[in-house]
Amino acid sequence: MRKLTFVFAAMCLMMFQQTKAQDTLKLTLPQALEIALSESPTIKVADMEIERVDYSKKSAWYTMIPNLEASAQHSQFLVPAKMSMMGQLMDSPTSFNTNMSATLSLPLFAPALWKSIEMTSLDMQLAHEKAKASRETLRQEVSKAYYTVLVVQDSYKVLQDGYELTKKNVELAKKGYEVGALAAYDYISAEVQMNNMLPNLMQAENGINQAKAYLKILMGLDVTIPIKVLNTLTDFEGNIKAISSLDEINLENNTDLKQLEIGHQQLLKSIELQRTQRMPTLAAFGQYGYSGMGTKETMLNFGGMPIKVDARSDWYPQGLIVGLQLRVPITGIFTGAVKEKQLRVQEEMLFFQRDQATNALKLQAKTALDNMNKAVQQVKAAQNSVSLSEKAYNISSKRYENGAGTMLELQNASLAITQSKLSYHQALSEYLNAKADLEKIIGKEI
Repeated sequence: MRKLTFVFAAMCLMMFQQTKAQDTLKLTLPQALEIALSESPTIKVADMEIERVDYSKKSAWYTMIPNLEASAQHSQFLVPAKMSMMGQLMDSPTSFNTNMSATLSLPLFAPALWKSIEMTSLDMQLAHEKAKASRETLRQEVSKAYYTVLVVQDSYKVLQDGYELTKKNVELAKKGYEVGALAAYDYISAEVQMNNMLPNLMQAENGINQAKAYLKILMGLDVTIPIKVLNTLTDFEGNIKAISSLDEINLENNTDLKQLEIGHQQLLKSIELQRTQRMPTLAAFGQYGYSGMGTKETMLNFGGMPIKVDARSDWYPQGLIVGLQLRVPITGIFTGAVKEKQLRVQEEMLFFQRDQATNALKLQAKTALDNMNKAVQQVKAAQNSVSLSEKAYNISSKRYENGAGTMLELQNASLAITQSKLSYHQALSEYLNAKADLEKIIGKEI
């Protein structure tokens, strides 16, 4: 009985796991972005980098607090040491020596330490800016991957509708052929057109799986988890609008330029740090020691007179020492001057890099803006084409039913509907992708 109960429980568990595994994750774009920003390994690595820099900053502050060190040394004589007394060489009665000390040091004037602490603050700013850049890049990539899934899904739906139209044409052609009103060539060509759409349908279906897999990877999900994208491209049609111009593209929120600016500040701090190498440093210190020595029981022979040495151990303090330590660099001044010149050259190089990056970003922003405006015109043209192609198909269908039209005319009309709808969805996708690129460049939503 217990065995049957165990088997039944195991079967219930398996059924529950299978049901859980088959649950489909339904996603909108905001939900996909939210999951990606919390589950993506890229974001987790960026957050860990902030944590690492924070520990580094704390470590720099610890150099400013008093430093206490303790040391101890114990020496045991396994073979007696030799000593010379009154011209005689004899074994030393010493059995061990022990020294213990504690040293306390405190920097009083250490400019290099202060500049190092200031540099760790800039390191933290840079880590936060890199994390922000990772989030914006991931947001852009997830959005574009989401749009790719939409365009492939919508294209698949368009191809399905087109296939149904061609299937309807085949049925009409078959009826016309059976009653002798249509030539065999027209019937065969209609069926060929229907069969030619099957590979496109299978390719689109495969494209949906690949696009979803890429989206799941960006989101940090297991690729085996089934997902369902709830939106369609037409849901974003209301966001499509033309932007007249961006004469003065504002790049103050661009993370790449912010990182370059922080890098410039770090370089200036490095120059200041290098200058501190020429300055003297002053530190206070204190030291306290304690020593011990032990002797073993032995007999010493001084000129034929034996002297007994008792086994004993003596411990005594070495005293407390306090003082100041001043270090003044002399020859290092010349080396520091050369290194400072090297940093100045790096600063000039950074200016050129920043100007080049600014120009490149402005060009990218203008290209994205041009692509958006071009896509707006394409969307309008495609919408008009879809409307006209549907009207043309209805007219061709009526003409064919009344015997005034041809099967070729009907086939061309149905193909025009499919092509115009595909062009419409492709134009929507191009606009949304260009918009995602522009938002990443300027660092804000538009």
